Amino acid sequence: MAPKKPTRSLVEAAFLSALTVVFCLATLYLPMLGLITSVLWPIPIVLLGVRHDLRLSILATFVAGIIVAILAGPLVAIHMFLGLGVLGLVLGTAMRHRLTPLKVVGLGTIALLVSFLLLFSLSLFVMGINPWESYFSIYQDSLESTISLYERLGINPDTIAQMEATLGQSLSMIRYLMPMAMVAGSVVLAVVNFLLSRSILARLGVAYPGFPPFASWRLPRTAALGYLAGIALIVISDQTAYEVLRHIGINIQAIFQLALLIHGLAVAWHFMEEYRLSKGLKILAVALAFITPVLGQILFFVGLLDLFFDFRRLGS
Repeated sequence: MAPKKPTRSLVEAAFLSALTVVFCLATLYLPMLGLITSVLWPIPIVLLGVRHDLRLSILATFVAGIIVAILAGPLVAIHMFLGLGVLGLVLGTAMRHRLTPLKVVGLGTIALLVSFLLLFSLSLFVMGINPWESYFSIYQDSLESTISLYERLGINPDTIAQMEATLGQSLSMIRYLMPMAMVAGSVVLAVVNFLLSRSILARLGVAYPGFPPFASWRLPRTAALGYLAGIALIVISDQTAYEVLRHIGINIQAIFQLALLIHGLAVAWHFMEEYRLSKGLKILAVALAFITPVLGQILFFVGLLDLFFDFRRLGS
């Protein structure tokens, strides 16, 4: 039976490689389905890495990339596989070595950030295209089209001017927070792919530990120092006129503010479980935390204070 094992591995690698190609092509050519597959297509690579080894995963990923390059073009293949393809390889290898979920997601996040920076450098220095400026240009064109539509509809000029100023401020803030958005997006992609891969592995008979209950999540107290460091950089920028410090400070502050908001949500979730609120109400509270600025700010302060007062008594 031993000689069949390499053959079985190659067959499974070929199947998962083909499935990766199908998901990639669906991402490119099927708008509705592509919204899903654009995030989830690394999962076959993850499964291959867990069930076999890194060498076979790289081989299957390379073959899938060559096929996508033939069918959709080399630049498309490089863009896809240098991004999420690397994520699949890293997650699969980390899970094969039975690292903790936090380490798996952390390594996946770092891999994605490095991949995005490589893609950005490739686009900027090789092709002479700044991807961020292209995105901002599209946003600006959309803004101008929206303003023109409102003018044709006869909306009050003062209202239009106010809306234009608000949208312009949003564009400026997006420019500032692109690094933070990259970090947050990388974490989300790594978490989603880890959770779904873990679920599929469980169906295949491979058990893998998950995250602890959300109600017990907590940040170290040093998270408060990270948030204060962001504020300090902004203050220094205001005093010294070094604009780059302001960019860095705003992004550091935003990253830790989001982390502390999630910490505050975990505290709230703990007490909602204490009072046995329905799952629907708990999910509604989470949704409101991200769409209601006041509630989000309250939960941020709850998370910040919990670092020092331990409202849930987890330390004991």
